[in-house]
Amino acid sequence: MNIQVDELKFSVISNYKNDEILRKSFNQLANDVFGIDFEQFYQKGFWDDHYICHSVVIDHNVVSNVSISKMNLIIGGTNQRAIQIGTVMTHPDYRGNGFSSALMKHVLETYRDECEVFYLFANDSVHHFYPKFGFTPCSEAHFSMKVAPISIVNSGLRKIDCANEEDLKMINKILQTRTPVSNQFGISDNQGIFMFYALHVFQDSIYLFEDEEAIIVYQHEGNVLHLYDVVSKYKVDLIRLLSHIGNSDTEIIQFHFTPDRFTENANYELKSQSDLLFMKSKNDLNLNFAFCAPMLSHA
Repeated sequence: MNIQVDELKFSVISNYKNDEILRKSFNQLANDVFGIDFEQFYQKGFWDDHYICHSVVIDHNVVSNVSISKMNLIIGGTNQRAIQIGTVMTHPDYRGNGFSSALMKHVLETYRDECEVFYLFANDSVHHFYPKFGFTPCSEAHFSMKVAPISIVNSGLRKIDCANEEDLKMINKILQTRTPVSNQFGISDNQGIFMFYALHVFQDSIYLFEDEEAIIVYQHEGNVLHLYDVVSKYKVDLIRLLSHIGNSDTEIIQFHFTPDRFTENANYELKSQSDLLFMKSKNDLNLNFAFCAPMLSHA
């Protein structure tokens, strides 16, 4: 389709992941702007129709893009159909032409009947951009908890090899039936984003908790245990989990999600405004509680 901004008319092409020329051009722009690449994600079969690019294409080159990810949000125990906006980028040579604004309007119009909520994450350099489209900034929290000395169990945990096809299939299978990590602010039906993180970000930090048939994503930093996600169909007991993933130095758990399904004893403080959540909803959202959007759901 064609879109006109002032006197400039340009083509917008969407959902072209199977077009090798355009996909590689998109990957090049993503690499140049964000240092990320989607080719392995595509070749492994994890780029599905939940993630859709909408791009300005000039001379067969992707010069500007706004992508959407379809998923479900759980907010205060209520399911909401959601569209997360991400990979918003424009080649330096084409900035100032209104491409990002035009693409944002196009995406909001295209999907307005397919969701109750649009949302995105933005750094402080572009905080001024999204309120123009009806987005409201929302304050998130950091959750942490001090823990007593842990009795370590040195079995029942296997490091997953994200270069192994069978391990990737196992992760994807468990993701299909996962329970959202939080009832307060959780995500479901977002397997693709998790698999992108598995391939490119946390490939050395993903483990199978065999007794619970759960995927655990965690890292140690001094006396802090960073817990990024717990993927399971069933509720996982936190104390039992800690005996497998903690160590003799662990004194604090830093949760990178809202830990309401795991403990009532976590403390929280508001996050800095440098990386802010923006939301646009058809209905009034009750967010009068502390929450943290799961980190491994950020597109």
